[in-house]
Amino acid sequence: MARLDRRTVVVTRAGGGPDALVDRLRELGASVRELPAISFAPPADPGPLDAALRALERFDWVVFASGTAVDRVLDRLGDLQLSAEALARLSLAVVGPATADRLRARLRAPDLQAPEATGEALARALAPSVRGRRVLLPRPAEGRAEILEGLATAGAQVAPVEAYRTVPTPPEHLARLGPWIEAREVDAVAFASPSAVRAVVAALGSGVTLLDGVLLAAIGPTTSRALHEAGLRTGAVANRHTGTDLADAIAACLGPG
Repeated sequence: MARLDRRTVVVTRAGGGPDALVDRLRELGASVRELPAISFAPPADPGPLDAALRALERFDWVVFASGTAVDRVLDRLGDLQLSAEALARLSLAVVGPATADRLRARLRAPDLQAPEATGEALARALAPSVRGRRVLLPRPAEGRAEILEGLATAGAQVAPVEAYRTVPTPPEHLARLGPWIEAREVDAVAFASPSAVRAVVAALGSGVTLLDGVLLAAIGPTTSRALHEAGLRTGAVANRHTGTDLADAIAACLGPG
């Protein structure tokens, strides 16, 4: 694996805990600047989530589209003093390997993992199993529609509930990225979600073209699509859509020197 000695990578994912992307970049010798573009907040109204968690026996499947959704559901079960065993007894599906790892670490291995880390792929993989079944979909307030629409088309009885909110970092904080790039202090910027892409693009405003001068790395196709929609080019995409693989993809593109 190529080394990243003397290369600087800006990581825009939300902070607050262990980060495989940051750890792997530093292992490869990169200088990492953490500039979280988003943070996570509780749902505006926890009532629907709480009601669903108190009645998990009503569901056949629970579908997790992110590791954050896993954490929020299990944390809320703890807040409500409810046993996670009721969740473990259901069929559990996840969107990709990072979400699978989070679920495995906190509860158990998933019953189904999408072949690609996209909502569309997860809905397609679930389609043969969910017709007429009751599916709980904990998601962010601004969650994309692909999973919900795909499951409904497959004949599932889907209950989408807001499990958390994605909150953009104040633009004045993110705007520091522009001067860093102008000063040639950045070699790559890593994005782990479409929300992070949108927050950075909004913060840079007319200066967004500065991003054309550095490597832009995406954790998966959905994030890469968000870059494309913003008029930007993705230079590296993680093979397995995990933080470790994203770091390796950056190293493969930048290499030494």
